[in-house]
Amino acid sequence: MFAIARHCRPLLLVLLLAVAACGFTLRGATEVPFDTLAINVPLNSEFGAQLRRRMEASAPGLRVVPASQPAEVQLEVLEVHRERLETSLNAQGRVQEYELILRLIFRVLDEQGEILVPSTELRASRLLPWDDNVAQAKESEADSLYRAMQNDMALRLLNRLAAPGFEDAWLASQAHQNAAGGAD
Repeated sequence: MFAIARHCRPLLLVLLLAVAACGFTLRGATEVPFDTLAINVPLNSEFGAQLRRRMEASAPGLRVVPASQPAEVQLEVLEVHRERLETSLNAQGRVQEYELILRLIFRVLDEQGEILVPSTELRASRLLPWDDNVAQAKESEADSLYRAMQNDMALRLLNRLAAPGFEDAWLASQAHQNAAGGAD
């Protein structure tokens, strides 16, 4: 048994070196150019709590607040829509597979209400094999898939807020506000 382990060590070492050489790194903290983000989704709702947790965990310096509180950037979720489409039927005409779709439409504003990111739609979909014999279990699986898609949407939103194009728009907005404030 120990002979096998001795023979595996060089293979394990080669594998570790290959992973290190390919440039693989764990995802670190996401840097955003602002410190506070207001979200118009209730933070005690399932999606609002998930959005807040994902944003604060991925961007440690970021504080997420309700839309009623002042913040440097405002995320307005305009629509969250779930769909379930039948994608295949069996020989008896019963649904064999569904496509679950989650659509999120949002825009981002600065403190003065100027649009930094116009209305944008994010879309995620997953396939759900269906069996009428275990419908309750499949409904639970569908809920789990929707939660996973919401988590994915939160991460995609954060990546959008950390993108260089957004940072440029936000910094230009801040410069415009500072210039307007100095002119008063």
